[in-house]
Amino acid sequence: MQLNLLSVYIFCVAYISVEPTAAATDKILCYYETWVANSFVPDDIDVNICTHVNYAFLGINEDGSLRLDGDDSILKSLGDLKSKNPNIKLILSVGGWAEGSTTFSHVAADADKKAKMAESTLWYLQTYSFDGVDIDWEYPGKRGGTTADKENFIDMLWVLRNKFNENGGYLLTTAVCANPECGDYNVNAISKVVDYVNVMTYDMHSAADGKTGQNSPLYPSSTDTEWERTHANCDAAINNWLNSGTAPEKTILGLGFYGHSYTLADSNNHGVGAPTVGEGSVGGGYNNICALTDGWTEEWDDEQQVPYKYAGDQWIGYDNPKSIGLKVQYAKSRNLGGVMMWAVDHDDKDGSCGTKNALLQAIKDNL
Repeated sequence: MQLNLLSVYIFCVAYISVEPTAAATDKILCYYETWVANSFVPDDIDVNICTHVNYAFLGINEDGSLRLDGDDSILKSLGDLKSKNPNIKLILSVGGWAEGSTTFSHVAADADKKAKMAESTLWYLQTYSFDGVDIDWEYPGKRGGTTADKENFIDMLWVLRNKFNENGGYLLTTAVCANPECGDYNVNAISKVVDYVNVMTYDMHSAADGKTGQNSPLYPSSTDTEWERTHANCDAAINNWLNSGTAPEKTILGLGFYGHSYTLADSNNHGVGAPTVGEGSVGGGYNNICALTDGWTEEWDDEQQVPYKYAGDQWIGYDNPKSIGLKVQYAKSRNLGGVMMWAVDHDDKDGSCGTKNALLQAIKDNL
C-alpha cells in the first residue's frame, strides 16, 4: 500500500511539472489623475474594463508618513466604485515625478521612517478600503538620491510587504522607468517582493531630442540611434526588464493614453525623425488628439506600429485603438501580467470621436 501511494505521488508531481506555468495576461491597471476630477470624475472610470484603479498621487513626508494634498473626497468616490464592481482593486500610488526622489531616499535610509511609512500606508488602506499601494519613486539613486538607495529601496518594500502580511495581505506594486538603467534598481530583488512591476513604457521621445519621435513606439525606427533601438521602444524596454530579472507574470506593460507634440523646422518635412524647433502647441490626451481632423493628416508608422498626425508645422506622435490593440497582443505574446496606462482620464469618455472609451475598449477587445 505504501509503495502504491508513493507511485501515485511521483506520478502527480511529474504530471504537475509538465503543466504550462505561464500566467494569464489579464490585469488592466488604470492610473487616475486626481487633479482632473472636475472634468473626469471617478464615476467616469469603466470598472467593467479596469481591473485595478490607481489613485495618483499621495505624497510622502520627511518622517515617512504619507501625505494627502487636499481633501479625501476623491478617495471616497473611488471607494464607491466597489458598489459597481466589488472585484475592482483600488491602489494608492505614492510619489510620481513631481514628488521627486530626495524624500524617498531619506525615508528609505531610516528604519524608524520606514516603519512610520508602513503604519501610515496601512492606515490609509484600512480607512478608505483600498487594496494596495504602488510605490512610484522616480528614481532610486537619481534626482537627489544616493547610491545606497538601491538596497534601501528593497528594504522599504519588504517593510511594507511584512506589514501587509501581518494585517491580512494587501497588494504591493511599483512603477519603474522604461529603462532599467535610469534608476539604481536591484531588479531581481524588486521582482521577488512586489506583486507587479509597472513599466512606464512611454515618454520615449520628446522635443528635447530635436526631432520628431513617437511617445510610445512598440518597435524601433530606422531613424533611431543605436541607443534608441535598444532602449526607446516598448519591445526593447520589456526585453531589458525581463533580461534584468523581472518575472514575466509580474511585468505590466505601460500604455500612453496621450501624445507628444512638436513644432517642425520645415512643414514639408514631416516624417518620423524630422527636425524640430521645440514643443508643439497642440496635443495632450487621446480625447484631444482624436478630435484634430480639419487640416490634419494621420499616418501609420508601420515600423513602430503607432500613428502620428501633422498639420502645417505641428506634429504629434500618439496611440490610437489600433496601436493599443497591437500592444495588448504583444503583452499576451510575452506572457506578461497585463497592461496599465497613463492615464485613464485621457480616454474619449464621451465617445466624441466615435467609440466611447475607445482605448480602454481596444484593451478589452484584444485581451
